[in-house]
Amino acid sequence: MTPAHDPTDHHMSAASHHEQAAHFHREAARHYQVGKDYAQAAHQALTAHGHELRALEHGQSASEVYARHEGSPLPGYLTRSPDKPQSTAVAAHLSLSGAAHHVAAGQHHAQAETHCSAEHYIRANHETQKALGHGKHAIFHADQAALRHMEQYGHHPAAELV
Repeated sequence: MTPAHDPTDHHMSAASHHEQAAHFHREAARHYQVGKDYAQAAHQALTAHGHELRALEHGQSASEVYARHEGSPLPGYLTRSPDKPQSTAVAAHLSLSGAAHHVAAGQHHAQAETHCSAEHYIRANHETQKALGHGKHAIFHADQAALRHMEQYGHHPAAELV
């Protein structure tokens, strides 16, 4: 786990790792699709995966801090906005790429940091949970890409990492 920090530190770190993961996902896609350099694509994807895991770790650490603040008074707080039905939110998750999930997660961490600074811990935790959801979807996309790569090129000598 990450060392004990203020939740805002966790959000900054998580957002940074999401940004780096998105970059490495884009690079992996570029190497995979344009250059047909499968070994470099795999390396970039693995690096992105490491950043994904670090981002999730920081997000979970921030969420644990917020759990201690449960019961903080926030009048009028809603768990989800009434103008955006749940099915729309789920559909939005399905239509995003892995890199786009990282961008969205970074934005949620930035919003959580703002709420935390204002001592709105429930809102901050809600944004953190959204970020964690995007992070988990990004990992799912990465896992699926790895499976497709292995199925298509796993037995091809050019796909081996030496």
